[in-house]
Amino acid sequence: MSDADTKHIGLKRHARIGARTTKMLNENLAPLLRYLRRQRGRCWGAVFSEICASLDTGSTVKMHVRQHIEDFVLTRISIGRGGEWMFEGQVLGRKSRWFRRRDLFVDPRDGILKDMTVLEAMLATGQIQAEGGTQ
Repeated sequence: MSDADTKHIGLKRHARIGARTTKMLNENLAPLLRYLRRQRGRCWGAVFSEICASLDTGSTVKMHVRQHIEDFVLTRISIGRGGEWMFEGQVLGRKSRWFRRRDLFVDPRDGILKDMTVLEAMLATGQIQAEGGTQ
């Protein structure tokens, strides 16, 4: 093989290209999801406070588990000027918009942790309008 045929790449790139599998964390988030589901109907502030008390930021693993909370709970829903419910600047319920589905959400009206099927039913029945306003 000549020097012209030799290609130099970095070690990380070589591992990414040549490896069959990548190294990943073996996460067991089922206990967190079970806990969150059992907390339906409670104030999100109280639930989150309990999680923070148990999973302090002094441990890398505990901090990592805390970062996964938003994989299961839609927490940052806001109410727009016209009464529409929004998440990250997008109106919920619009057919053209997509967001990753979670199991639970925090109702912006009362701060209660609720099942996502409640939000989906409210959007489907028009209790929350995609174009603004609540009925």
